[in-house]
This record gives sequence, C-alpha cells and structure tokens, in this order.
Amino acid sequence: MDFHVVTVLHRLLKKFEEYGDIPGNPEVSRKEAMFANRLAGLILEAENGLMDIEEEDVIEIEEDVDWEAPEFDALDSDDASPNQTFRFGDKWVNKEDVEKALSYYRDTSKGHRTAQAMYSRFRWLSTNYHLQKLRDIGNEGASYKGDRFRLLAILADRLFEEVKKRLNEGLTLHDRDLRSLTLDLNRKEFNVVGFLASHKWITRWKSSRRIVSRRITKFVTKRCMLNQDQLEKQSKEFVKTSRQEMPQFSPSMILNCDQTGIQKELHGARSLAFGGEKTVVRSVQAKSSLTHSFTFMPVLFADGTMGPKAYMVMSEPTGQFPKSQPIPHTPNLEVRAAKSHIMTKELMCDFLTSCVFIPSVPKKLFLLLDSWPPFKDRAKIRSCLPPGTDVTIRNIPPHCTSMIQPLDVYWNGPWKALLKRFNSHAVAFYPDYVIAQRNNQITMVSVLFHQISSKRFKDFTQYSWNRSGYIDVYTPFQSPLKYLCNGVELQICAVNGCDNNIAIVMTPIAKVRCFRRVPIPPRRFSPTPEEEFLLPTPPPTPPPPPLQQEEHEISSEALIALFVCMALILWFCLFPHVFNNV
Repeated sequence: MDFHVVTVLHRLLKKFEEYGDIPGNPEVSRKEAMFANRLAGLILEAENGLMDIEEEDVIEIEEDVDWEAPEFDALDSDDASPNQTFRFGDKWVNKEDVEKALSYYRDTSKGHRTAQAMYSRFRWLSTNYHLQKLRDIGNEGASYKGDRFRLLAILADRLFEEVKKRLNEGLTLHDRDLRSLTLDLNRKEFNVVGFLASHKWITRWKSSRRIVSRRITKFVTKRCMLNQDQLEKQSKEFVKTSRQEMPQFSPSMILNCDQTGIQKELHGARSLAFGGEKTVVRSVQAKSSLTHSFTFMPVLFADGTMGPKAYMVMSEPTGQFPKSQPIPHTPNLEVRAAKSHIMTKELMCDFLTSCVFIPSVPKKLFLLLDSWPPFKDRAKIRSCLPPGTDVTIRNIPPHCTSMIQPLDVYWNGPWKALLKRFNSHAVAFYPDYVIAQRNNQITMVSVLFHQISSKRFKDFTQYSWNRSGYIDVYTPFQSPLKYLCNGVELQICAVNGCDNNIAIVMTPIAKVRCFRRVPIPPRRFSPTPEEEFLLPTPPPTPPPPPLQQEEHEISSEALIALFVCMALILWFCLFPHVFNNV
C-alpha cells in the first residue's frame, strides 16, 4: 500500500484546523519537542515500510445515565413476524392454523365448541390450558405477541445474566462466544426451533444491553539496520536462485523448518465488557503463562504436506520432566525439556534426527533454513545425516525471513490463531481445564497439529510457498480456523448423549466434537468407551443416599402398657356382656 508523508500531514492539519493558524516561530517546550520528534520518527518509519499498525478490539458495557436502551426485537433476522408462531405443548403452530381453530371454536349457536370437540379436530390442543391460551390469542388479536417472540425475549435476558457473570469473573468473551452461549442456552432451556442467533441478532442484542466494542491502535516499529530496498533486493535474488535449483527436486523433497515461540496462554485483545469501563481487566489462569512460552518447530514441505512430527521444547527448572508426572504419549510430537525453551545447537541436532532425517522422509532433500547461527553450521547439520541421505542447504539472508520464509510468511499466523481460538473456548466454557498445565499444553498442541496436518488443508499449506514466491501453484482453499471452528455452534456433539458446546470439526471424519470429547491422536475417532479424550469426562453425580428410618428404643414400661391394652381389647371382643353388666 502506498504511503505519502504529504497526505498524512494534510490529514493532521485538517484534523486540528480548529486550533487556528500555525505560528511562524513558536516557543517549544521540551515535552512538545520530544513528542514532535517521536511523531516525525513514526511517520518516517511508516514511509520506509518499517512499521506495522495493529488494531485491537475490546468489548465493554457503557455506563451513561442519559442513555436509553433501544427496544430490542428478540426475533432473529430470518424469523417470521411476532404473531406468526405459537407454541402449544411441544408443538409449534402457525398463525393460519390458530385462526382456523378460533373460527371453529366460535362457530356455533351455543357460544363455543366443547373441549372434546376441539381436542378431536385439532391434535395440537390437548389440555384446558391450551384452550385458554387459544381464547387469549383471540381476545388480544394483533397485540398478542407470539410465543417465539416471548421465549427469545426471555432468552435475551438469560444471556445477559450469563455474560455479566463471565465478565465479572474476568473472562474474555468474543462475538463467537456470545453465539455459542446463546445457542447453548436455547438448546438446554428454551428449545426454540430454527433459532440461529445470527450476527444481526447478536449485534442488536449488544446494542440493547449497552455492550460495545472499543478499538485500540498500536504502532509497532520494526528495528532494522539495513535499508529496506536492499533487503527486498536480497530476498528477490535468493528466491530467484532457489527457484533455479528446486526443479532438481520433487516437491516432497523440499522443506522449510523454523522455530516459533508460543505463549503458554494465548488471549486475544478483543473482549466483551460493560460499556463505560475505562480499564478492561481480564483474568488469566496463571500470570506466568503470559510471560512464559514454549518453542514449536514444524516441518513444511512444498507439496503441501506437514512433517509427520513437530518439535516442542518446554522449560523446566531442572531441565528434565519430573518422573512423578510423565508427559503424555503424542506420536506426532517430539517433546523435550530444557532449563529454557530457547533452542540450542544440541536441540537443533535432536530436532533434525527425530523430525527431519527420519525413515519416512526422502533421502534427497532441499532444506530451506533461516540465518539462525546453528542453522548456518552446515557441517554440524551434515553430521546428523543418516547413511545414504543427501541434503542441499540454503540459508535465507538475515532480516529477510518475514518476506520469503514460507512458515513465517503465512503458516505460523493461522496456526497461532487456531491455538488462540481453542484457548479462548476452553477458558470461557471449561474453566476447570488449566491451559498452561504441562500435559494439557502438550495434548492440546498434539490434537490441533494433527488437525492442521490433514490432507484437507494441503492447498492451505502449499499457499505458504506460493506467497513466498517459490512456486506458482495456487488453489483456493478454506483456512483451518474457518473449517474447524466457524459455524460449529449450530451443531451437536457427535458423541451420543453429549450436548456440550461444540469446539471443533474433526478431520478427516468431518464430525463435530465438543471440547470435552476431542480425541487424542492416534486414537480412533469413533466414540468408544476406551477412547482417550482431551478433557476427562467428569464422574457422574452420585445418587442421594436412601432415607433411613430412625430407630427408637422402646422401654419395658411401654411394652407392659401396650400388652395390657391389647389384652383389654381382646377381652372386650370375647366377653362383651361383662362390660354391659358393669
């Protein structure tokens, strides 16, 4: 995108023209000079392409005593008008059928039909309450609000209670969480058929409850000692040279490896909040998880496939995982412990031998690496080669990885977005699942990496090479986040008897699973009793203990009195004339 300094200055002058003409030679304070110099520096960095502008959104509930809530239309955008649907028991009846029933009910010289006649003719009428409701609809006429409208209005109030509760607990919420929560409430409490909680419905609901979105803009500068033009020139020359060599290899022999740091607890900047809040505070499961990370290192092939294993380094105080708490078995991850999550040359060699130079990978490779010092030690890399393996190593020039390294250019972004979405869903709906706990972290990464490695996303994976300039092949695709997570709120978990919120669409079976029922690879995806899930199913609530009758000890005097009474009654029955004479 073009950036013109003159245009920016013109916009600034127009923005502040109410302050009057610009003085010729004003006195400038130290604070004003510092701010002006900083602003000028930002403009120059933006002109040279060394700045990113990041916009973050937070959603909050405004507080304004003069504000009046707009009337909320509880019906969804695709719903019928308020008077079109009526509920009788578990059946929904349209307006035409209700009018027919009213006409038949009143079409008699006796005033109205009998209840039995109505029950026989209209099967959706079965109780006196239904008849009374029919009479109310007839008496109120057009002013009667349909049951769909009434139920959705109550649902809107319940949604506000749940949202307010979560915001007060400091949880981060997004519009997608609102939709999941709305559909879950409808499924469990209201059962309004066909209600979709559309984007328009959620938007109107937020407006009626004073829930708004606030956007925060951050300017992130990219520090680089080299000239931007020189970097672009080096990048183009490297890609051109690589493209000349790549035809000697099949796409399955060309791979890119890169390490990326991932926070243990990922949270987006956008969240729901009460309007008017000047400071938006959200709780996290562990404060240290926001400052501590783990290293994730995948292998990306030019044919659109992922390496069978990814590498994961986690920090441990002793540099080893405790024997008392073994890590889970994840066949698609090689997990290592170190005193820091930062990669070293020794860990690089372990990564190459366990994830790159393995039997399932071709014996002839074109290895595309960045200029990290251990990656530039080609002799060390070749020392890790198994017999019979040949590798061609090419290192991307320093400071050029953001432009021409496939993993950096595209793949890492959607991968972290998928992790962030899963984290957000877990925090909002499964607070008992501690994200930053070591074994939970490993299992979740294994599950999501298994999904993103699916053949379904081959075109998505190959796009990283296309966008970097190494290949010309491009096929339109659906991103993993959109396929796995978008629209799942409308579906029910595929596991029988489960009605939890949906978290993900599992590949390759294309069945939806809730967070609690996501299977851990390489388990089968059919729901079986022995299947191991991401989150253990909570134990069933034990039945209440049976009521025990209290035991009372009877004294000997009471037994004697009881015996005497029984004897007198028996005597009276056998010899009544004795009592008559008395």
